[in-house]
Amino acid sequence: MLISTETMLGTELLGTDRSVGSVCDLLFDDETWVVRHLVVDTGHWLPGRQVLLPPMKVQNADWGASSASVPLTSQQVKDSPSVESDRPVSRQMEIELYQHFDVPYYWGPAGATLAGSGYTPMPLAAGLMPMDQVENDDIKRNHLRSFDEVSGYSIQGTDDHVGHVEGMVIDDVNWSIQQLIVDTRNWWPGKKVLLGRDQIQEISWSEATVTVGLTKEQIKSSPLYDPVA
Repeated sequence: MLISTETMLGTELLGTDRSVGSVCDLLFDDETWVVRHLVVDTGHWLPGRQVLLPPMKVQNADWGASSASVPLTSQQVKDSPSVESDRPVSRQMEIELYQHFDVPYYWGPAGATLAGSGYTPMPLAAGLMPMDQVENDDIKRNHLRSFDEVSGYSIQGTDDHVGHVEGMVIDDVNWSIQQLIVDTRNWWPGKKVLLGRDQIQEISWSEATVTVGLTKEQIKSSPLYDPVA
């Protein structure tokens, strides 16, 4: 099922004994465009804390009702490795998170190497790999970006700037980002269009720009985004 970030963010996650918080951001792989972690605001029961949960833990999601289940107790969530929201998430931190929640890694021989541009689902049947078998380069590599960071990035077409990133459309089965929602208010007021992932040529994190291989007119001919469709 394809879900927009507008719909997904704010969804309450119900653990086995209580609500463990709500989704406030997403971390995705900047090479494969697959969501790797949900950033969860734990609210009043664990004040001042955000936790990362693997999206494969989400069950029985009713996005329209802003509700989903996770087979976790509040204690399991509370005991998860602490993540500082203002610092990049390292591979070593990911290893600790995946081991804590007993889910497979998505890289290396225990899972599936995700180098390349295709949409690759989470390897649900992969085993865990001991820390001493993980390559040093994997541990050091910073490859995650947050939706909150990318939201607002300028869209650069082949002939002009044509708007900014307003949201994303995500497949909630394999958690791949399928499309960008682009707000074109600067030159086409009131319209939002959908751009496929394969139309993105480059992302400049330093310049906060997404470059696409389309002209302004081609972008204008892209499918319109309808939030109620």
